[in-house]
Amino acid sequence: MTTKIGWSFAVLVAVLANAIFAGAAVTLTVLNPRGEIIPPPLTAPSVRIPDLASRKIAIYWNGKEGGDNFWSDVESLIKLKLPNATVLRYHGPYDLGDAQAAKIAKETDAFLYGVGD
Repeated sequence: MTTKIGWSFAVLVAVLANAIFAGAAVTLTVLNPRGEIIPPPLTAPSVRIPDLASRKIAIYWNGKEGGDNFWSDVESLIKLKLPNATVLRYHGPYDLGDAQAAKIAKETDAFLYGVGD
């Protein structure tokens, strides 16, 4: 079975062989089929909170099965390590949206986000 690449390669070899035997100089230009990949702009990470004691910590969960058990355990660990911290639970779709994100950012100091997939 001959593929399209196989034919292209055979034609290239034939052209190169003909040029070499004729004594001509051969110049090849190799192109990247992916083109130029422009990296996304870099952003700095959020400023780290020096201390979580007495802070409001948000837990956002998208409602997938089993997540309530996981986040309940995480909340228990937070309360064990940081007894003065307040844990606020939020629940909603995978994409919380700008309005919900702004609301949570106003109400809390730290944010934990989890999905069930």
